[in-house]
Amino acid sequence: MGETEKIFTIRFFTRSRKHRNPIEVVYFYDNIGSRVFSAYCEYDVVSSFLERFDASVKRSRSGKTIYLEGPQAEDIFRRLVIFTGFRQCVKSSSKALQLGDAIVGIGEFEAIFWYSKIVNAYENEGFWGVCRIAKAFRILHRID
Repeated sequence: MGETEKIFTIRFFTRSRKHRNPIEVVYFYDNIGSRVFSAYCEYDVVSSFLERFDASVKRSRSGKTIYLEGPQAEDIFRRLVIFTGFRQCVKSSSKALQLGDAIVGIGEFEAIFWYSKIVNAYENEGFWGVCRIAKAFRILHRID
């Protein structure tokens, strides 16, 4: 019996705020359609991070939904969750580039570790729990 293809979904929404600029929010859905994670991150940042991988990426007509498919889809999905979770906690674009380089360079098991830490922190503590995990990653990889 063949293994079914996993498709991961990434959706972008713009959230408007009173008396402030609107902000883009990215939502991550696993292969069964349940929401796993959300973060404040721009569409262009996510697209440029995805270009680093040779992945099968499909986009919706509106461009606000990205579908990841293929044998590496799960690993890329994890790394993308890690990147967007850490990106929302960093103001500097140069530190964001360093974070992206570090996340691309980590191994598969380390990616699984950081992914599980981020999802658990998101579910239990929210935004500030994710930022605490991001700080630990930045200290460990000497990004600050």
